[in-house]
Amino acid sequence: MSRLQKKKPAGEKKKKKADPEKSVTAGQTVSSPGQAAAPASPKTKPEKKSPAPAAREAKTGYLHNALEFLREVKVELKKVTWPTRKQTTGTTIVVIIFVFVVAVFLGLFDYSLSKLVQVVLT
Repeated sequence: MSRLQKKKPAGEKKKKKADPEKSVTAGQTVSSPGQAAAPASPKTKPEKKSPAPAAREAKTGYLHNALEFLREVKVELKKVTWPTRKQTTGTTIVVIIFVFVVAVFLGLFDYSLSKLVQVVLT
């Protein structure tokens, strides 16, 4: 499912140049400009979440996805150019006439083929 991109303000559209003092690579911590960046301790492990919060997150994820989908549907329906009553009526009449013409054609073709088969078999 495609996601609609939200418009960013004009100032955020341009790419910002990376500030070497602010950029932090993996395994480093932020330090003041006079100090060297110290590597993070490798023994630190991220905390594991219990299964119960994960189940709650999955349920809210489905709800969030459903609501986001409905918001996108609403936005797309606002973009639709709906036909007027006159256009709808005219198109409906054309379709009914076309169906009638095709029905008559197929009826005549069926009738002629059935007569032809009767003549060949008798």
